Amino acid sequence: MTKGNPRGIKKVEQKSFFPGWLIWSVASIWGFIVLKNYYSVFKPNFNNLEIMLSFDQYLGIFNFGNFLIFKHLLNVFLAGFFFFSAFSIGRSVLLRAGLVFFNFLEEFIFSVALGLGITAHLTLLIGFLGLFSGYIIYIIVFIFFIVGIIDLKNHPLQLIFPKGKLSLPDILAAVILVIAMLINLSGALSPEIFYDSLVYHLGVPNFYKIYHKIVNMPFVFYSNLPAVASMLFTAGLFIKDEIIAKLINYGAGIFTCLAMLSISIRYFNVKTGIYASLIFYTITHVMIGSWSCGSEALLAFFGLVSLYGIINFSDEKKIWLILSAIFAGIAMGVKYTGLFVAVGVAASYIFSYFPPLRKTVKNIIIWGLISFAVVSPWLVKNYIYKKNPVYPFMSELFPKDSTSDYEKLKGFNVEAKQFGTFKLSDWVKHPWNITMGKVPNSENFTPLFLFLIPLVVFLGKSPPQLKYVIVYFLVVWLTWSVSSTMIRFMMPAYPAAGLIIAYYLTANFYKSLKKILLWMVLFVCILNVYWSGWIYYIQGGWQVVVGKQSKKDFLSTTHSSYPYGYYAAMEFINKNLPKNAKVLFIGEGRSFYIDRIPVVSSAHDLTPIVEFAKSSNSADELYLKIKQEGITHIFFNMGEAIRLGKSYKMFQWDEKSLAVYNEFWKKYVKEIFNKDEMINGNFANRVSVYEILPEKEAAIPHTPPFNLMTEIVVKNINPTK
Repeated sequence: MTKGNPRGIKKVEQKSFFPGWLIWSVASIWGFIVLKNYYSVFKPNFNNLEIMLSFDQYLGIFNFGNFLIFKHLLNVFLAGFFFFSAFSIGRSVLLRAGLVFFNFLEEFIFSVALGLGITAHLTLLIGFLGLFSGYIIYIIVFIFFIVGIIDLKNHPLQLIFPKGKLSLPDILAAVILVIAMLINLSGALSPEIFYDSLVYHLGVPNFYKIYHKIVNMPFVFYSNLPAVASMLFTAGLFIKDEIIAKLINYGAGIFTCLAMLSISIRYFNVKTGIYASLIFYTITHVMIGSWSCGSEALLAFFGLVSLYGIINFSDEKKIWLILSAIFAGIAMGVKYTGLFVAVGVAASYIFSYFPPLRKTVKNIIIWGLISFAVVSPWLVKNYIYKKNPVYPFMSELFPKDSTSDYEKLKGFNVEAKQFGTFKLSDWVKHPWNITMGKVPNSENFTPLFLFLIPLVVFLGKSPPQLKYVIVYFLVVWLTWSVSSTMIRFMMPAYPAAGLIIAYYLTANFYKSLKKILLWMVLFVCILNVYWSGWIYYIQGGWQVVVGKQSKKDFLSTTHSSYPYGYYAAMEFINKNLPKNAKVLFIGEGRSFYIDRIPVVSSAHDLTPIVEFAKSSNSADELYLKIKQEGITHIFFNMGEAIRLGKSYKMFQWDEKSLAVYNEFWKKYVKEIFNKDEMINGNFANRVSVYEILPEKEAAIPHTPPFNLMTEIVVKNINPTK
């Protein structure tokens, strides 16, 4: 399976056309401008470092009486078992395809990537067949595991490591990278609080888990987005819980680093891979994304492996074209912005390989058809549920869906873009404003891209393989930059940027300048790790990891990026309500952590209780409608309802519908649980659970529960009412 340098690649030194004095001057002046401005905005507070490094607060993890360390080790083992199974099935397919790899690392990367893609699509299939269960998932994973053991016995990996002496900065770079990975591992072992995960990356898989099959989730439009990541997370939930899902996402970041290292070993050198991985992995947004269940880390991984495949492609090795297309299709199946990745890979082939035009057209058509076939299940799923294969986009071309609010969906598009009308002047200032944190959600982004990427034109010519990476980076960055300023959406371009910078800083020319620049890279990456560590620290999830706080207490209160904790109500529901209970959510879009059927809506969808009330002429009619839906209970998050009502217009009441709701509340609702949250001694929030009374019990005079909607939420959303 592996063979040394099958393409006979020669690693040659590249020289710059520019004199040394000019390069030194430009690098010094531009570096001073960028770093001075950046660190005047994001100046580290080393008192925070002292707080974080107080080791006494972490010693609870070694209290063997609470078995925490063993629970964490079990989670890591189960995630490792899942990854080995993915590697096994992927390698089995590639073995039978007769693919020859450069070394064992390349073989590992492509095997894991293919195995994850197979697992995601197989999970989708068994979900459609209504066969979701822990037993089925474990059987599949175990079969893949056995296949891997047999293949390793018959075709062992050729574990040949590259030779090369590492300098002190190189070793330090590796150490910083490992520290970042350990911080992210701790984050991945903490309870999930990422809003998008709780709404759909985990919320939708949890919905499928409750039903034991894939079903329509009518008021959560996110459930109809491409969901390769969510299928992997679904498998993780069935294997154990959300921690396994988080570790799957965490693993994507590790595998991306290994892919960068593998590309560098094959085409550049080991040092390039180390620094490229360091630059990529220590970006604050990459680290935050690594300890949450998002989709960007997986998108970056599949995008890079697709690019890797097209770099390896030649007329004699056409199977690499097929593999590249498969991974481009998987990338598009992760999220719609995977289209940018696919375009970037296709462009890198067109502008770097330069075959005859007829052959180029033929190969691109083949590549496109394969990638389309791989992403097509998600398009078919959308068409089945929404009559629109690319829902919620292009809605003017397809029939409207009755449970979608298309005005709100326009708001989602604006929120994702983070800008209104495209302006060329804003686009030109894009890189500077994002680096300096002047764009929402771009805080603490790395200054290395702005500082070093403009300098590469001075530092030498590009070898052929790097041209693929450069074209890919430019296309992914360009397509992203005209569609959004959400910095984490650009994550697929980060590995390419890391490779570009690292190559020029490790090539054998202008060594004195590059030694200084490499030390500056280390300095910036250390501070990036500091910022990421501080963000993780103030979020507080580490307290659960080390046993300072229980999961229930942590998730039941407000934290940074986790407003109005709702877990206490979920725990009550899971422990006390019957298994067939169906819970209507009011003022809350996060349905993960419940194991009863939720009727929930995202902030960008129609709100079920409002729609039910609008279609009813009386409280009795609303009651019958709710009972017809099978709803037995109501969950209410007061603080979150106010936040969503103000920011997203979640409650579009009119006088009639609100009156119907109020009468229904008086007659048919009984409070069975509530919990108040206090912050610094002040009332902050209330979460409550209500039972919908049977008709006979409702007919008996009783004191209705306090009406949070009318008395608190509506008055806070519309103070004049």
